Amino acid sequence: MHLINVHSHGFRDAVPCGRASARARRRNCNVQISHLHPVFGQAFPSMAMSTNRLENLQNPPSGPRILIIEDEAPMRTVLKDILQTEGYRVLTAADGEAGLAAALTEKPELILLDIMLPKLDGFALGAQLRSLEVTIPILMLTAKDRIEDRVTGLDSGADDYLVKPFSTDELLARVRALLRRTRRQARLATALDLGDIHIDLVRQTARRGRKPMYLTAREFAILRLLAEAGGEPVTRDRFLDVVWGYTAFPTTRTVDNHIAALRAKIEVDPKDPRWIRTVHGVGYRLEV
Repeated sequence: MHLINVHSHGFRDAVPCGRASARARRRNCNVQISHLHPVFGQAFPSMAMSTNRLENLQNPPSGPRILIIEDEAPMRTVLKDILQTEGYRVLTAADGEAGLAAALTEKPELILLDIMLPKLDGFALGAQLRSLEVTIPILMLTAKDRIEDRVTGLDSGADDYLVKPFSTDELLARVRALLRRTRRQARLATALDLGDIHIDLVRQTARRGRKPMYLTAREFAILRLLAEAGGEPVTRDRFLDVVWGYTAFPTTRTVDNHIAALRAKIEVDPKDPRWIRTVHGVGYRLEV
């Protein structure tokens, strides 16, 4: 693992790269030094255009949306590249006011927040979001490592606090942990009404009007995953991970076949589906 140093506001910031994730077969992260800071003359990292990055450009990420609020462009760019390589959709803002507006309008699943921001600092931004009852998890990224700063950050609304320099592994682990916590706290889908079809996801029963319908356990799991996505697309890889599990070795075509079978049961016209819509190049979403 490597730490790449970036100088920001006089602090030594380390940007991490070179991660071999659990799904390394689908992802890769390479780094090269290519830019010099115009004032300090320090080298900044940029992401090498690996094969997997080229694939990401052709098939944009479709995972949870993460807002990066960071005023230093090199740090912002590297964080964006790292997260996009992992499949996250990334929004960015370069100052506190723009970050606050983006958080309120875009409603991302997670915010990565620097403290030393122009116009509105990270402490004030976090406190303002919480005063507006915005519950989006906040991960503060900063060179401020005093205990008092950590306490201030957490008291102002941050859910976690990561001190620079940090590694890619730790950053991504904290991102995953915060997103898992959010999913656990979200209301679980218990039932679906699709026209005249009622589906009980807890008892795993379904009926069209008063007539019972037969759905397999995997079909109930597919519907639950779609329902809990809240209208967002669910990728084929996500279906494979959640519905089939990591120990199974199906292909993405397996997902397509099961979706086709499910559509045949719940759609009036499976060739022109009303409920389960295809998101080309990504997966499927539920429209209710």
